[in-house]
Amino acid sequence: MSADFRIEPFADADARELATLHMQVWRDTYAGMLSQAYLDSMELEPRIAHWRKRIGVANAREHEAGGEVGGVRYRSRLARHLPSGRIAGFCQVGAARDEDAPVPQELGALNVLRDFHGTGVAQQLIDATLGELQAYLWVVEQNLRAQSFYAKVGFVLDGGRQRDDELAADELRMVRRAQR
Repeated sequence: MSADFRIEPFADADARELATLHMQVWRDTYAGMLSQAYLDSMELEPRIAHWRKRIGVANAREHEAGGEVGGVRYRSRLARHLPSGRIAGFCQVGAARDEDAPVPQELGALNVLRDFHGTGVAQQLIDATLGELQAYLWVVEQNLRAQSFYAKVGFVLDGGRQRDDELAADELRMVRRAQR
């Protein structure tokens, strides 16, 4: 584990920085993969409001669930880069959002700023949120970097596929079965 990062729960005070980070990661990662009109339409103030709500919901779910209910963990964490004080990335896991989910746990988000790729922070976020639990996720078909990372942490493509018309993107499902 790198001493350069501290893994923390989401806090209300982080809403602006998380919104900014989220937009930057999406614009850096998904240019040419998602609808450019969608990426261009992202605005900071609505994103901050979205993140304030998201932080509140995430913290309430985690608190109410006591961390884990029926083998489903509710956990949201960010990674703070200690030398700079910046948030380097975030990760969220919770109950499956799909009716036909292959397992009850979903890795709903893992986003890391490009400046911190290759530092091990994504692995730290996975360890702090998901641990060894089984889960599934959706990944943009053209995002080979993400697919490679998820394969390293035990996820495999299972043939699930969906189209997100708003994003103009095809997504593939990856699943990791319990490792404990």
